[in-house]
Amino acid sequence: MNEEIQLGELALTKPKTSLRPDLDAHFATKIIGQTASDDLAIFVDLDVQRDMESHALSNTDVELGGVLLGRQFIDRDGKPFVIISDSLRATHFEATKGTFKFTHETWREITRQREGFRPDLEMVGWYHTHPDWGVFLSGMDLFICNNFFNRPLDVALVIDPCKQERGWFHWTEDSPPKKRQTRGFILTTNRLRHAELDQYANFYNKEPVVNQDPRYSLQSTDSPPIVMMENRRTISEISIVGILLMQLIFVCLFAYTHWSDNHTSNVDQLSVTDTVVDNSLTNADAQLSAKENAYREILTAIVSHETGYPQLVDRYAELQISLDQLQSSYQNQQVLIENLISKNSASQIALDQQQQSHAQKLRETLKSHKKAEEELERNFQQSLDPNSESKNSVSLMEIINQTPSQWYWAIFGGIGLTMLATGFFWNQAGRKKEPGVLASSPQLSSLKNSTDSTRSSPETQTKTETTPSKAGEMFFVGRREKTHGEQADEEWRS
Repeated sequence: MNEEIQLGELALTKPKTSLRPDLDAHFATKIIGQTASDDLAIFVDLDVQRDMESHALSNTDVELGGVLLGRQFIDRDGKPFVIISDSLRATHFEATKGTFKFTHETWREITRQREGFRPDLEMVGWYHTHPDWGVFLSGMDLFICNNFFNRPLDVALVIDPCKQERGWFHWTEDSPPKKRQTRGFILTTNRLRHAELDQYANFYNKEPVVNQDPRYSLQSTDSPPIVMMENRRTISEISIVGILLMQLIFVCLFAYTHWSDNHTSNVDQLSVTDTVVDNSLTNADAQLSAKENAYREILTAIVSHETGYPQLVDRYAELQISLDQLQSSYQNQQVLIENLISKNSASQIALDQQQQSHAQKLRETLKSHKKAEEELERNFQQSLDPNSESKNSVSLMEIINQTPSQWYWAIFGGIGLTMLATGFFWNQAGRKKEPGVLASSPQLSSLKNSTDSTRSSPETQTKTETTPSKAGEMFFVGRREKTHGEQADEEWRS
């Protein structure tokens, strides 16, 4: 903006010394707010302040503004002060709900209007409005102050017509200087208008006001109001009665209408209330959206003038949306992580319990294996020691005692069955051989008898040799010794 509009270099001249208006009997003064010793004394003409207030109230949808005309002085004590003598409204400006810009056409019109004032009246500052935003200097406002009204005694006025607030700003003596709001200012006017000045000052100081808002009343309050009475013709009694009857008829009609509409109003009351609530919410959303748009425009203007890249605001908005999405995703991830941690803790507890159970079982198994290993080692040592028969017997008895009883039945039963089966088969084999001997020829039998009779062995020996025992026939049929008859039989056969 400073590249487009050039006002030229302003010569920094030392302010002249002059008498303050509050010390001049020609003026009536009234302090608005509270003045402090470190504040710049700002004297504002009453009519100028009223004109700026009226300009601010003319349109609260956008920001309005203008320039201030006056003089800058130093009093007898060396303290500076500023006198605001007039103001010029800005035209052909660019403004929104939250921004105000001076254009080339604005400065050309202001320059043209200044030519009609006396030469010693100079621009000493500017004013603009903040509809429903409050009193402060935004980044764009500071840009205008730094580039167009940067003399040490230049001032700025901010008016909020919606909240009925106003504030004056001046440069400080810091290095670098900064804009600071004063605690108050001083209204001045001709001494003959002191009553009007008091009423206006009471309005700004939030004190009781006798009449209506003084910004809309230009009448003096010095004299009491005068009521003009005009002559009236005498009204006849018939006219009075007619008027009274008409009033009575109107009252009856109003009562009937009110009675007939009463029940319908009760039925529709709830819907009307809901409609009002919805409208209020819609208005609130619209106001919030308007404020957001205004803030966005202000930020765009600041960034555009400071950096020259207005698209940074859109980029910032996109990054803000991305940041919100990332924060939402981060919160979801945090919830998932917490759930996984809780599940992991439960799994870890179950795993620890299983490990403890397995460790206990392993210890028991190791103990049993160690016992078995010790037993085997002891048995091996006993087998190597020849003097350990008794120990072996004891160990065998221990083993037998440790063997379950069902094994005893299985072993002895198996042995018994085996013996019975063996004896049965041997008996059958012996019976198959005896019929062959009995069915031999009479010659063999006579030869056998003669052979047996010629023997000179004792009777006991003959019985033993010729008659085998039943046990031998049952179990040793194939293994008994052959008699002399059998030997002779075999010899004859051969």
